[in-house]
Parts: sequence; C-alpha cells; structure tokens
Amino acid sequence: MNGLNTRKPSENLDPPGNQPAVPLTISREALLVDGGDQVFRKLVHAFFAFNVRHEMIRDGHARRIGLAGTEYTILISIAHLSQDGPVNVKSVAEHLHVTTGFITNTTRKLQTRGLVKKTQDKTDKRKTILTVTDRGIALLEELAPFQRRVNDAEFGALSRAEFLQLSDAIERLVQSSESAIALQDGLGTDPD
Repeated sequence: MNGLNTRKPSENLDPPGNQPAVPLTISREALLVDGGDQVFRKLVHAFFAFNVRHEMIRDGHARRIGLAGTEYTILISIAHLSQDGPVNVKSVAEHLHVTTGFITNTTRKLQTRGLVKKTQDKTDKRKTILTVTDRGIALLEELAPFQRRVNDAEFGALSRAEFLQLSDAIERLVQSSESAIALQDGLGTDPD
C-alpha cells in the first residue's frame, strides 16, 4: 500500500441526517481516522484558532512596549539569535520564514526608533550585522515579567515532553507546508 486512501469522494458514506457526503480533504492513511478527515479538519481549525489567539498575545506584548507585532517579533528574534553569534537580515528572514525585504523594511523602522543597530560585517562587506541596542534590550527587560506570565499560561496545558514534541512537529510542518505551497502553485487545473 502506498499510504494513500484511494477511496473516491463519491464512495464516502452518507452522513446521518441525509446530508450529502463531503469530499475528503486528505488522502494519506496516516491522517485518516476511521476513514474520514474529521480529526484533520478539527486540527486545522484548531490551528487557525490558536494562531489568532497567539497573534493577539504577540500584539499585546508589542503594545506593552510601544511596538507593532511584527516589529516586536523581529526585535526579540534578533536579540535571541544574537546569543549564538552575529545576526544579519538573511538569518532573521530564515528564522521567521519571511522575505529579506520584509526584514529590511522592519529593521529600518526599528533602527529609526533606536532599538536596532546596523553595522557592516568586518569579514564580508556586503553583509550588515544587526544588534539590539541597549534601549531595545531595556524594552525587552521591561516586558519580560509580563511576557513570562502570559506565555506560561498560553502553553500551560503542555508537559515538557509534549512541548518538545510539539516544537519538533511544528518545525516539520513549516517545512512540509513550504512543499505544499509549491505543489499548490504548480497544480494548475488538474489535481493529478
């Protein structure tokens, strides 16, 4: 078996209440539960709900220190990535899975506000090193006590093992979603 469900949408059993069967939205056996995609749909919709709430939390963190959500995300990403070595526009873009242009525009705003400093890389003059200024670090320090309480509450339902498993799963889903986007873009009008 190739791991795909070969049942045609027309072969779906009619659900109770004489409602017409809804075509499956997945075909991988590993994702089908009792031959249906209801658990998958529930997961996808829960992702949407979590994402909306997480963005609200992120935006609340940002507002507390006078930033927009994306500005806060880039500021804290630069601060954390810098713990492992020099950070540039490309490394932040890769970390956040966004374009370098987006990072460039946002870091320009953060630089104007005195929160990020840009310096030329001494080993490669084409690269710009990004660092969080003392003022930027002070804002993150001001936010941290509030942020810890909120983040602990947001992820409080997870044990350490579940947290590590979820972290790994999300990283893999980010990668597979990139492949899915490329597939979707290339399908045209014929799904096969």
